[in-house]
Amino acid sequence: MIDVLFNESFANSLKYFYQQHQIANELIVLPVHLNLGDITLGNFIENRRTLFKIQSTHDRFSTTSRKMQQLTESLKQLDEVAERGLPIRIWWSDLSEDVCGFLWLCEALADKGARVFEIHVPLSFVRGEALVTLSSLGELLYDDIERLGLTKFEKPLTRQQRKVYRYGWRDLRSDNTPVRVNINGQLVSQPINFYDQFLLSQVSSKQFRNVVRVIGETLGRYPVGAPDWWYRHRIDYLISKGVLNFQKADPHVNELDPGKIKRND
Repeated sequence: MIDVLFNESFANSLKYFYQQHQIANELIVLPVHLNLGDITLGNFIENRRTLFKIQSTHDRFSTTSRKMQQLTESLKQLDEVAERGLPIRIWWSDLSEDVCGFLWLCEALADKGARVFEIHVPLSFVRGEALVTLSSLGELLYDDIERLGLTKFEKPLTRQQRKVYRYGWRDLRSDNTPVRVNINGQLVSQPINFYDQFLLSQVSSKQFRNVVRVIGETLGRYPVGAPDWWYRHRIDYLISKGVLNFQKADPHVNELDPGKIKRND
């Protein structure tokens, strides 16, 4: 079985789970973030380059060239697996990133003869005495996979179903707005400033607040699927437009501190 995932952190948890249970499944990771950015320009790999540049600007552990290379290799691996007719299992959720990835992959596999399965991961569940609501599958712990019995959610994804799902991806490409969100189970195209409302609700107009804290609280209070680096990107934009006032941190105190912001109301 070849497992396909759209989240790198979740892939690491699943890989560790397989190691602990001596499962020899192969993983293909495709963190393509198709809920963000242009999805029609050029070929698919070049299409993601601009978004990878934005991500790499705010992630010191990644570079655009490395992400482009990883995507190229993963897509080649997926094509080889599909051509060989090996069974493929797609892990996804109702997060817009996963839904967009799922629809795109259904189009890519629509005419392939490979047996395809899916596991639809729930975003809310009880962990101990707490109700957990995920904003990313990367928040799943490796023991959640066994405790929730996620592999039992597997079901076939027939060729006919894949052909139907691919029309959803074609509709999104036709709209091609900068942001795609899942609202009540329906993917809806939105303008580029859609997530700004959640971010700005955590920014004071009276006092400066640390950027990391603002983003962390936004992610915690609004698990809507936007990654932290996207919020960093939007903060930079809002600062450039005068919506936010920026106070630079002292590099002698903490060189990694991104500074503080407040609203210019």
